[in-house]
Order: sequence, then C-alpha cells, then structure tokens
Amino acid sequence: MASNLQQLAESLARRLGRSVAIDDTRVQLLAYSPHQRDVDAVRAGSILRRAVPKAVVDHVYSCAGGDSEGLFTVTARQDLGLHDPRIGHHIVYQETRLGFLWLLSSDGPVGEDQHEAIARASSDAALLMHREYLQGGLDRERERRLLGELLGEVESQRASAADDMVVEQLFTADSFAAVVVTLARSGQQRTDADQLALSSGLEAARSKRQSRHVITLEHRDHAVLIVAVPTGPSAREELVELGTTLREAVMAKSDAEHCWVGIGRTYRDLLDARRSYDEARRTAQVCRQVQVFEEVTLVETLGVYELLGQVPHEALDTMLHPGLRSLLAQQGQAEPLVQTLEAFLDNAGDVRSASEQLFVHRTSLYYRLRRIQEVTGLDLSSGDDRLIAHLGLKIARLTGRI
Repeated sequence: MASNLQQLAESLARRLGRSVAIDDTRVQLLAYSPHQRDVDAVRAGSILRRAVPKAVVDHVYSCAGGDSEGLFTVTARQDLGLHDPRIGHHIVYQETRLGFLWLLSSDGPVGEDQHEAIARASSDAALLMHREYLQGGLDRERERRLLGELLGEVESQRASAADDMVVEQLFTADSFAAVVVTLARSGQQRTDADQLALSSGLEAARSKRQSRHVITLEHRDHAVLIVAVPTGPSAREELVELGTTLREAVMAKSDAEHCWVGIGRTYRDLLDARRSYDEARRTAQVCRQVQVFEEVTLVETLGVYELLGQVPHEALDTMLHPGLRSLLAQQGQAEPLVQTLEAFLDNAGDVRSASEQLFVHRTSLYYRLRRIQEVTGLDLSSGDDRLIAHLGLKIARLTGRI
C-alpha cells in the first residue's frame, strides 16, 4: 500500500502544484510529496519520526469535527509547533474514516477544480487503504498463528513455522530479538482494560518499525514482539528505546501499578526465536519479582539473576542455607542485619564502602557482622561462606523473602 499511496500523493502534488501528505487516523504519516519550502516542526517531526504529539492529534480532531464531507482547516497553533495551517480532506470508505489528505495553506487557496481532484484522490486513497486493511487482517491472523507455533513447545512445528514465515515474507529481518511486556496489579487479576492496553502498546511499537520487521502475539498475561535488530553498536540501545515506547503506550491505557519489559538476546536464525522469547519473558519476570532493575531491561544486565531465574522457586527455596533462613525468619527485628549482610557482600567485603552505603560507623558495622555470623553460623572471612550467603540473598529476593 505504501508505494501506491506515495504514487497517489506525488501525482496529486504534480497536478495541483503544491505539497500533499496522507495520514492515517492516528495522524501518522503514510505518504507525502516533496516540499517546495521549509516545513514547520509538526510536519518535520511527522516525516522524521512518523508520529506527532497527542496534543496535535487532539487539535486536528477538534478542527475536523464530526462531518466527514468536504474540506476543513486545521488552524495554526504556535505552542504546538504547528505554524502553517493545514487544509484537510477526510479519507472515508463506506462511512468509516480511514485517514486524512493534507495540503498546506501557505501554498495558496484551493480552487473548485482542485477541490474535485482532491476529493477524487481521497476516494482512491480510501480504496487503497481499505484493501490494505482487509489484506492486513488476513496477514495478521496468519502471522499470529505462525508466531504461536514458532514460540511453542513442539520443535517440528517451530521449524515449519520458521520456514513458512520466510517463504511468505511475513518477517524479513536478518537478525531479531524478542521483547516481552507484562502488567501486574497488587492482589488483583488483570482486567479486559489491561488486555486492551497491551494491544495498544503493540500497535505503538509496530508503528516504529517496517511492516515486515516486526511480528506480535498477545497472551492473557503478557504480549511479545519479535522485532528486527539493526546492525551497529547502538542496536541494543535502540531496543531499549522501543521497549520504552511500548511500556509508555501500555501504561497510558492502563491503571495497573506496574509494567515491565524484558528484552532477549539478538539472534539470526528464526528457530532461535523461542530462545530469545524465553530470555525476554524471564527478564520481565525477574524484574517484577526483584524490583531492583529498570522497568525496561536487557537480559544481559540480569547478572546472576538470569541463572537463578531458570530454576523453579520451590527448588531455589530448598537451596537456602539453614543459618541464612534463620536470619531471614527474624527479619522483623533483624532487618538491619539482612541489609548489612547484603551491603557488605555487594561491596565485595569492603567495610568502608559498606558502612558509607549504610550510613553507620565502622564499629557498628563490625558489631552487626559478628551478630550475623552468630545467627547464621557462617564465617564471613571464608570465600565459600560469603558465596553461600550472597547467592542466598539473591535467591531470597527472587522468591520474595526480602
């Protein structure tokens, strides 16, 4: 559709002798002709980022009104960076608005002959967009089914789904990574609104990528994207930016307390999509359980939690040293001891650094360390015992004991 709309915009621009742009209903740019002069900040942002601020969208709709017939004018708003008024025409198919066709007021008034050409072009655009909508629906359904198989348990189905995606060109990236987003409420089940929020987030993330460079799937408790990863040293940072966009779009539509996004490693073979998905989902789960990481986290930043996150909680709980279990059981009155032990171990046994972090005198720190050894039976001068204690505290965080 993009190439056909682009041809339509350029053809109309040549006929009218003025710039033309076509947006979807979110006021996101689909096609535009070359401009004869400098454009304002809104148009520049639309071209560069394929998106405009929500305040601009609201202003457009306030000017467009409910009538989908004829031309309308979007007035200038200096505070929004919209310096040049727009002349708009609704793109409508069978009474459903699919987008807008735009001209710039600075190019001059619209004559009757131009009005007729604009109306015809809007009608042609509506037909193109409707056809793309129908085809897109079929493609998305096929995409969801194949992605479900690609991420599933059955190896033969994963191989078949990977082959079909390549043959049908549903996903054409050379390298990719999985991104998982999940919502959580304190003591509550997820709602239908949460599901809609996840869907909205997926659409926002999809809009940042080429159509064949992202595929998505929704589950009741999380959503997943398999997204193309560009080459270059900033590739992982770009994934974090995408994850941030995803999270912000989800939170804008949900009143849930928390939202976490996990990002798996980059792979080239689609058969590894399940591996990246497992990494991304595990990352989101660890961030939710531990809550010491950023809301958008790369798997490689989990450290030891990546390893511990692969062990069932029941098994982890049995690994706790009995003495450490005793210390944790006294957490109500002995909470400073747990914090002290964690600070001491996180600072590699450096008393000065640990005391500064805890805002206590070194004498007090030494006293607490002696108490910890008495309660746990561990010798903190022993490397093995320090390792047992340190891993035990990480396990306790992961299993919710701390």
